Amino acid sequence: MKKWISLSLSGGKSSRFKSSEHKALHKLSGKITADIIISTIKNAGIVNNAIVVPEDLIKKFADNLDKKTIIVSQKHAYGTGDAIKVSRKIINNYKYSLIINGDLPLITTRLIKKIIKKHEQNNSVMTVTTVSGKKYSGYGKMIIKNSIVEKIEENAPYSESDKLNAGIYAVDNLWLLNNINKIQKASNKELQFTSILEIARKNNQDITLLHLGNTDEALQINTDEQLDLVSKKIQNNINAKLINKGVQIQDSNTTYIQHDVTIKAGTIILPNTFIEKDSIIGKDCTIGPGAVISNSQVGNNAHIVDSRIIDSTLKNNVKIGPYSHIRPKSLIMNDVTIGTNVEIKNSTIGNKSKIGHFAYIGDSELKQSVNIGAGTVTANYSGMKKHKTSIGSNTFIGSNSTLIAPVVIGNNAYVGAGSVINKNIPNSQTWVGNPGKLLK
Repeated sequence: MKKWISLSLSGGKSSRFKSSEHKALHKLSGKITADIIISTIKNAGIVNNAIVVPEDLIKKFADNLDKKTIIVSQKHAYGTGDAIKVSRKIINNYKYSLIINGDLPLITTRLIKKIIKKHEQNNSVMTVTTVSGKKYSGYGKMIIKNSIVEKIEENAPYSESDKLNAGIYAVDNLWLLNNINKIQKASNKELQFTSILEIARKNNQDITLLHLGNTDEALQINTDEQLDLVSKKIQNNINAKLINKGVQIQDSNTTYIQHDVTIKAGTIILPNTFIEKDSIIGKDCTIGPGAVISNSQVGNNAHIVDSRIIDSTLKNNVKIGPYSHIRPKSLIMNDVTIGTNVEIKNSTIGNKSKIGHFAYIGDSELKQSVNIGAGTVTANYSGMKKHKTSIGSNTFIGSNSTLIAPVVIGNNAYVGAGSVINKNIPNSQTWVGNPGKLLK
């Protein structure tokens, strides 16, 4: 028999949210809540994971979760007890279950490891985590008499010293499966998993409490206000981890970095910067202010100011901005300078090339040390399909030139300002005019 499986409970309707999205599908710094929770549990050592979701949302969850995550359908929102019941065939193959409410994205691997260790070391059928403090409004109150857990009372008034249910449990599965059918419907007609504590008390079976104190790790997202609070805390946690690794973030309140982004030491992140979708930033870069980098790789010593880099790769010592846009499938090689208001799409810009300002380079390949003058456009679309422009090494393209693709311009060539080039240019020739002609 395998040892541990986790079961996230996300089968409810999220009725307290004003937005239409299910709370476990809300994205926090680039990941849905459910994925954050399950990823944290996996990193703590539980490699087998399942989640209970509403029947009509199976595809949405499947599209956003690791393919190894087992998705369990809950046809009707009959409560957390019913969620356990529909999961019996899965948890039956494991000795223990870590059961967690699906609205706790601030949990840490440290906390999960602590719960696992606590439960394996005690002789209790169940370990229940608790918290105390004013900020846990709406949490169930633990009713404890003579050090014995009697039950959990929902919506009960509480003081700061009272222990409240944090929504994370470790359970012996044999005991759980033998008792889950004994749960009775609550006044709201739901089967509440927490009522299993009363069954344990009646049978004189031990319940262990693991008190977490006044921790942010147990903050739930049941309302839009809680979602906003937790979202900010997650972003602050991401930023703090990067700062501890040698990244300088000048203003954490206006810096938005998603999960799974890698930034190396010595890099400076300036305000109003967004870095997302598995992007990798090298060392000793300056990013921002106002930069957006998405699903891209940036080498060392790059400087990106007020510009967007989307689905592209930048090598070392690249300078971009302000107000430029590097669109998908672009490769910017070493020592390239791209100035203001430049748009590049599906193109390779060779080493040491310069595109100073006001240019569009699309579906193009520039070799090394190419100079593109202001106002240059590669006219890559014929009205039917896209065509490629190729420009050789050490070639100079004058300002306001239009290069009508498909076209090949050789090495060491010159194109005069304002020229319209619709024919291939051999190496070392100078062309000018509209249409462009060889200057003899």
